[in-house]
Amino acid sequence: MNVGMILAGKDFPPDIRVEKEARALRDSGHKVFILCDQVKSNASVQEWEGLTILRRKRLDLPTLFEKFNNIPGWIAFLDGQWSRFIAEVVRSEKIDVLHIHDLPKAGAAVTVGKKIGIPVIMDLHENYPASLRTYVEGWKGGMHFFARNVINPEKWEEYEKIRASQADRVIVVVEEAKERLVQNGISAEKITVIENTEDVDYFKKIPLDLSIIKKYQKDFVVLYIGGFGGRGDHRGLTTAVQAMPLVVKEIPEAKLLLVGKGSIKSTLKEMVAQYSLENQVTFIDWVPFEQVPSYIAASSVCLVPHHSNPHTEATSPHKLFQYMLMRKPVIVSSCRPLKRVVEEIGSGVVFRAGDSEDLCRAILRLRDESIRTTMSEKGYRAVIDSYNWGATSKKLIGIYNSLQKNNGLRCVIGDSSSVQ
Repeated sequence: MNVGMILAGKDFPPDIRVEKEARALRDSGHKVFILCDQVKSNASVQEWEGLTILRRKRLDLPTLFEKFNNIPGWIAFLDGQWSRFIAEVVRSEKIDVLHIHDLPKAGAAVTVGKKIGIPVIMDLHENYPASLRTYVEGWKGGMHFFARNVINPEKWEEYEKIRASQADRVIVVVEEAKERLVQNGISAEKITVIENTEDVDYFKKIPLDLSIIKKYQKDFVVLYIGGFGGRGDHRGLTTAVQAMPLVVKEIPEAKLLLVGKGSIKSTLKEMVAQYSLENQVTFIDWVPFEQVPSYIAASSVCLVPHHSNPHTEATSPHKLFQYMLMRKPVIVSSCRPLKRVVEEIGSGVVFRAGDSEDLCRAILRLRDESIRTTMSEKGYRAVIDSYNWGATSKKLIGIYNSLQKNNGLRCVIGDSSSVQ
């Protein structure tokens, strides 16, 4: 089969989930095409790791005009440029299945799929309407009014229902997301849960940077690595900073290491100054994926401190399983997907979302090395035995095998931009 993955709104690589799916399909004998925007000066056609990247040239407009050019998509979900691009690729490459990641270009994919007569798979990494709402709530004044009325998360909720009902298959990342869609009227039979687990062999092949590990070897490192988020703090990093004055009273060598980027970083830095935590909280800019294992290896415990809201209650990040694969105990908030996995495995401690004192309690519990070791081994064993991409990807391949068997098809996958 021919498989095409669409990443509208950004270039490729990187995109960790799309990369894993593309490799799995490639290794199963499918020819994979990745459709994305030509954001950088990269070639319009490129061969990469046995995949073919096809980049759509953006209009040559100043940044402000480019943003205004996107408004029809936000208001009426219209995107004629992407619809034409997808249709051209489907015809030229004889694509048999469209696989669209997340919501923004779902309409374009479904329209083309129905018109040409090929199946469409929707791969929903998150509760996209709820994610939009968290970002809208983070804006102030005129920008909040504009975003609230132009982006309008409620319209996106209805749009999601319509497109998910029209898709032939729907993929989500946690059971809680499936429950939400079923409650919204989507057939459970068409929904498959494909978790954000890690490709064990690929991850283990990444060499460790010993200089990073050595730098923090005398510290009790509490690590968060990944996106910081926008002006709204749905990832809970403010809670992590607020916990540190309490933590360092009991563990003077404790250091909160925040690795990543996001517009909330300025707020976090203001909090660090307010609490006089300059020596206890360290910020490191976004690092390439090849450095992620080294920072995890340098840590004592690893954090996923999400606040509880409709967005975080329906998704789970890759980092949770990366932490466990590196034999690190995890501390997660009480968001259902996180709590369910960690308590099932016994790989860490759960704290009440948004409660800095309870987060401090969780951190202090893990200063006991024997507890950390026991939880680390449970997490590692669970990843090796079941929570790994080798096992998870079989469900993805199963979807395509089913489509091929029922329709005699080859296939394509697509991914739109995510606000995460």
